[in-house]
Amino acid sequence: MCDLTIILATASSEAVVAPTLASLREAVSGSALSIEVLLVENATSSSLGKLALGPVCASVGVRYLHEATPGKSHALNCALRQARGRVLVFTDDDLRFPTGWLERMTAPIRNGSAMAVAGGVRLAPHLLRPWMNCTHRAWLASTADYLSPTAPSEMCGANMAVDRRVFDRVGGFDTELGPGVTNGGEESLLSWQIRECGWRIEPAFDAEVEHHLNPDRLKYKHWLKAATLKGWSRAYLRHHWFHEPIDHPRKTLMVLRTKLLVRRRITARPGPDEEGIAPWELSYVEEIAACSRYMRERERPRNYARRGIQKLGAVPAFAS
Repeated sequence: MCDLTIILATASSEAVVAPTLASLREAVSGSALSIEVLLVENATSSSLGKLALGPVCASVGVRYLHEATPGKSHALNCALRQARGRVLVFTDDDLRFPTGWLERMTAPIRNGSAMAVAGGVRLAPHLLRPWMNCTHRAWLASTADYLSPTAPSEMCGANMAVDRRVFDRVGGFDTELGPGVTNGGEESLLSWQIRECGWRIEPAFDAEVEHHLNPDRLKYKHWLKAATLKGWSRAYLRHHWFHEPIDHPRKTLMVLRTKLLVRRRITARPGPDEEGIAPWELSYVEEIAACSRYMRERERPRNYARRGIQKLGAVPAFAS
């Protein structure tokens, strides 16, 4: 057992991951805490295994894992089975970390005042655009645009810390949610389950990381894909966890599609490889995807009791 396990699950290349690990090394250098880093490569085969053996990774105690089943939640669960830390810190492969980040992120858990911590995420300055509003920034994980600074209801998966004991209660991450399957949702569900257990999520927005996402994600075609996947997540959660129906979904879907078609005919839109999208179009595409997917999900048995703490039939998160 050690003090902290930092978990980084990725399906990206060495070119993306290496700068993140270098930044992580600088951020944790000199820490008095005992730390391990689990680098989990998901459903890809690249040079990350060799990267994990290099000097940058050796200096912060990186262990390399490979999870063949596609989906970030599968990779996170793989890491949970191997983690030795009392506190688990979750981060992403395209971030830069400030000095003192780890201590600030984990202090509320280490001092016994919290079971989970929501850290801050901001977009790297070179990725900000004049056309962005709070909706765009929130979809790109800017926590200032969607999380309360004093009482966050959720955590962002790019920067969150969780007491190991939480997973004894809630199990692992739901593998039907998360990148590689849908557009996130796995960290939101975990956050809600934590609150259903009666635990508070402590804010630590002074422990803010900088998000260096691939600029391709700003293109119109990628916004459309993200909206569709986010709609799928909403439909899954609405049926399986909230137990909330959509009334007359076929009629609702027809109305939404008609409204979107009319709006698109009278409004200029970017080309597929141009940047940006109007918030109204994001909303329509997401709602259409949610309604369409809900009609499939409602045919399935529910995976949770209403607002359930653990998925029905879930296996333990940890091996022991």
